[in-house]
Amino acid sequence: MSIDGNQLRVCILDKDRNPQNKFKDLWEYYFPCLLVYIAAFKGIPPHEYNDIVSEVLLTVFKKIERYNPKYSLSTWVYTIAKNHFIDLLRRSKNTTTVPIDVIDEQHVVNHTEQKNVVDILIEQEAVDTCRQIIKSLKERDKRLLFLKYYEGLNSQEIALIEGIPASTVRQRLMVVKSYIKERIGGCYEN
Repeated sequence: MSIDGNQLRVCILDKDRNPQNKFKDLWEYYFPCLLVYIAAFKGIPPHEYNDIVSEVLLTVFKKIERYNPKYSLSTWVYTIAKNHFIDLLRRSKNTTTVPIDVIDEQHVVNHTEQKNVVDILIEQEAVDTCRQIIKSLKERDKRLLFLKYYEGLNSQEIALIEGIPASTVRQRLMVVKSYIKERIGGCYEN
């Protein structure tokens, strides 16, 4: 069973629901998303991603009673994850940079549509170009893009996660979009 974010929130808040099922739903929904999100934090070795994301989800589940339904569940989960990742980086004082490959082709290009070879090659080139541009961005900008366009969070929710004003989130996203548009050139739409 695949559930969306709103259904997950209802399941998590259901006091009569089996805790094992709650954790399973939380895990299935957030584990793959957090694996992508953690890559936006330079200095965390990729071979540790699974363990670290597992720790985050266990922490989220243990603290689920503290969740305030006034805010979105995603905002709360990503705030816990961000704090956990930053704490790890502070403790390790690891300065190694890790290349990020934020989203693979399957998340960007819908391969279920019938396309001719030329269209597929053009899309692949666009994906590769976007990937290179995203790799060149600052860590915070990568996180903002991920939270906005991959997770679909609004500026207010992202501001809560990042600990910055919503106006700064909107401004940074506008600057980053402009930068990407400039780097891609005439091929950029929207």
